[in-house]
Amino acid sequence: MVMDDVACAAHFQTLATNVVGKVAELLRLFNTRSTHLVLGAGAIHSAARLKSINAKHLAIVTQCIALVLTILPHIRAALMAQLPTKQHSLLYDLDKIKSDYHEHSEKILNKLVSIIGGIVEHSLAPRIANTDFDERAKKASTSDNDPNAPIDCCCQFIDNVMTNTKKMHQVLLIMLPAELLRDVFSRIFAYLDHKVPSLFKAASASEKFSMPSTDEGKLQMINEVEYMAKTLNSLGGVQAWTFTATKVLEQELEIVRDTTEESSVEKEEEPQPALRTESETGEPSKPGDAKVAKSEEEESAEKEVAKTDDQEANSVPPESEALPIEEDTPAVENESPSTEADTPTVESKVEEEAESEEQTTQGDAAEVSDIESSEVEVADDKQEED
Repeated sequence: MVMDDVACAAHFQTLATNVVGKVAELLRLFNTRSTHLVLGAGAIHSAARLKSINAKHLAIVTQCIALVLTILPHIRAALMAQLPTKQHSLLYDLDKIKSDYHEHSEKILNKLVSIIGGIVEHSLAPRIANTDFDERAKKASTSDNDPNAPIDCCCQFIDNVMTNTKKMHQVLLIMLPAELLRDVFSRIFAYLDHKVPSLFKAASASEKFSMPSTDEGKLQMINEVEYMAKTLNSLGGVQAWTFTATKVLEQELEIVRDTTEESSVEKEEEPQPALRTESETGEPSKPGDAKVAKSEEEESAEKEVAKTDDQEANSVPPESEALPIEEDTPAVENESPSTEADTPTVESKVEEEAESEEQTTQGDAAEVSDIESSEVEVADDKQEED
């Protein structure tokens, strides 16, 4: 119907002012009727004849409200385009309707929390009187020798709190989007975190329930509440909640846990450099830790200096041995001139040999010329004789 009205305003701009009023009436009617039928439990007495209003009905209404809140800005923009600027003040009704829808959604989320609250306070709280944590601690010690072993089962009150919360989670996980699911269960966890220890205190004040008197019983009570917190935080799609119920009960029971052993074990597991430097831990170190770190650093520095002195003493020779090395260095440098002086002698020898060979060749040539002249003279003498 709303979309038909918007289409009518688009085709007939003269009817845009009337369409704005009709759309506002439709949205306001839907909001009031859904509030009356679901939150006001009017569906039980209406033609629907529902036996009760449960979490599933609330989740369906939440989905419808979320759908309208998603479409409403687009409807407003479409109507604004068809209205003149002087009549934009008519859209203030849509802004008021948007705030009404947000309030309706907030009431539904609070109603989901009140459902769990009604179950815990009226149906489950009377079962606290039948709980004896001292006796439960004895049974647990006989069945298991380790007192720090994980708990298999809790008392009837805590167990029923967990089961009812899980049932609601199963319903809302399918029906609600992720953001609303986290919002709802954050509120439920905050309620349980405050209400569970207060119900134990109220039961002990009314003399229907007695707080555990033995150390084993006190630890059993604290362990069961811690188990409840871990189980609820392990549900899918929820935001982990930091439960403070255990701390409240520890103060009520006057329990002081021994953290010295745990801290000593953690210190042994951590490396020493992480304790010395502030940049690695991100926290300022204590004065005592700084003194210990400084003394250890001084000892390590002294050891390193002693090692370096020993190495220098072993590596550097005495002065008597160092002097000849300095005297020999020029001798090594003077070797190059000696080699250069030797090279001219080798060249002179080669030149002398070449000169001697030339002399020999010249002597041979002279002898050959003498022989040839003698042969010529012998030939002349023979001719004269003839």
